Amino acid sequence: MLVGLLLAASSAWTAMGAATWPESLPSILIGLSLVAVGYSLVARARRQRQPTEGSDGAESE
Repeated sequence: MLVGLLLAASSAWTAMGAATWPESLPSILIGLSLVAVGYSLVARARRQRQPTEGSDGAESE
């Protein structure tokens, strides 16, 4: 996720300075897609770590 964010930010910064949007657009899109994939993996890992309601192992009386 961080690699994608850095790639997208770096490409956008370079494109702003040199006005080379067409050449930098693929790198920006690749970076943003890496950010999206990384975010979804982090969100999935967080959901799996949180205990679900009622599954603490204790039986109700």
